[in-house]
Amino acid sequence: MSDTPRASSKSRRLRVFNVVLAALIYCARNAGGLFIVAWFPCFLVSACRLALEWLIFAWPPRMPAWLLFNHFEPPTWLAALVVPFWEAMAWLFVLSFMADRNSMRGAVTTPIARLTWLRFELCPAVFVAAAIFSFVALVDGIARFTQLQLLVGALTFFELAGTEMDLWAYLAEAIRVALITMVSALLYPIAGHVLRTGTVAVARSWRITRGNRLRLFAIFLLLTVALQGLDRFVVPATTWLTRSLADPLSWTLEAASIRYAVDFPFNMLWIVVWAVTVGIVLNALEAPSPSADEGPSISTP
Repeated sequence: MSDTPRASSKSRRLRVFNVVLAALIYCARNAGGLFIVAWFPCFLVSACRLALEWLIFAWPPRMPAWLLFNHFEPPTWLAALVVPFWEAMAWLFVLSFMADRNSMRGAVTTPIARLTWLRFELCPAVFVAAAIFSFVALVDGIARFTQLQLLVGALTFFELAGTEMDLWAYLAEAIRVALITMVSALLYPIAGHVLRTGTVAVARSWRITRGNRLRLFAIFLLLTVALQGLDRFVVPATTWLTRSLADPLSWTLEAASIRYAVDFPFNMLWIVVWAVTVGIVLNALEAPSPSADEGPSISTP
């Protein structure tokens, strides 16, 4: 990883703000290359979600009722089982690019030429990482369901209203976010290591994060808050743009396609930033020696 921060084996205390800052700077400096390697799997993520919406909301509905679950996006269990394959593939290409900016990993080869702008690869590492992402997504969906049930129970049992109900809602949301952040901090480095090396080494991933797990939690929480803040900032603009192009009274494939097209840059940013952050963390914890000219330090002695 030529232009990402490194840390020595004796300097393994990550700096929370510097890691997030380094990830954002890396994405900004390498936006073109990251877009080339990741756009197609990110496109498949959006296309997969659009297809699931079509199965659910098009008339007549084609999705069996037993596959529906309102706490996923789209509202089906399949969202947590199918979409992660393409997210894992995007991570694979991003991490490969970070290790070698000239990497041709996944480049589609035709009889005429190699298409460096089109990347696709399904390998065992992608399947393992996808399983990890699916598990995190399932935990998130179940946590959202539990959160709603607890709020309904609190509303009924304690007869909450107004400010009290809002406080309970904020508390439940904070607990859910903390839970998912903790699970992600434990499992995402394992997925990243699998994609970087092609080997499943849970013990090694657990060992290199020793002493930094609380910092990883803080890093992931800070990144989640930052991305959610950006999402809330741009949602009014993207919603206005989508409705100006298509605003039907009921679900239509055309309107949904426009919505996903408008949201695509931000969905891609979310996937790529997470992959870059995990790549920087793993690079910092596994690197043998520091380099003074590779950006801001993200670790302390």
